[in-house]
Amino acid sequence: MRVLLLPVLTAVLLLGLVGVRADEKKLTTPVESLGGMRPGVTTLDKLSTKYGKPTVVTRNGLLGLYGGDKESEVYGWFMNANPNYTVPDLAVETAQGSDRIDLIMSIGYDGFKTEKGIACFATEDDVIKAYGKPDFVFAVPMNGFILRELYYIKLGVSFDLAPTGPTPDRSVVAIYVTYPEYLTRAVEIRKDYIKNGVGKDMTDAYAGDQAT
Repeated sequence: MRVLLLPVLTAVLLLGLVGVRADEKKLTTPVESLGGMRPGVTTLDKLSTKYGKPTVVTRNGLLGLYGGDKESEVYGWFMNANPNYTVPDLAVETAQGSDRIDLIMSIGYDGFKTEKGIACFATEDDVIKAYGKPDFVFAVPMNGFILRELYYIKLGVSFDLAPTGPTPDRSVVAIYVTYPEYLTRAVEIRKDYIKNGVGKDMTDAYAGDQAT
């Protein structure tokens, strides 16, 4: 699974280079959480107290791609010790110079669940049964497979899904929780990609509790 996640994250980071600077209007605390963590509520101090000093500290991650400031600070923790892991199990981002956590991510780690019990490696059917039809679905080819991003904007959560085995069945490989206002902008970014010939809008492939 980690072999899959590396090209996924690399490709997403490349897309993220065209992120937009966030508008500092009032932001809505998301209904959703990831392991009880919420942007605008959970602090870096709380996470450091619970999980220790971040193992990963870097700049300019995925926040711009998810509607926030592209000039960001990234903090990451590994929940399971493994020298071959290069992508943190838990990552959070702030705008540079800010202490406010604006994006919380779980990448290829099933220890953090959403409010409706979805963790990484849940099936696509699990997601649809829990959340219903997504508000928007972006599909983009990368490294021989199609990555789908499912957006539930008002809840403040999105899911990355991709095949994780020998079949084309999709499973959750990453979960993102941020403000609904940011996800609105994230969808606008992806619609711009589509206009420029990158990716496809697959929202109509989802109806009720079914996906095609």
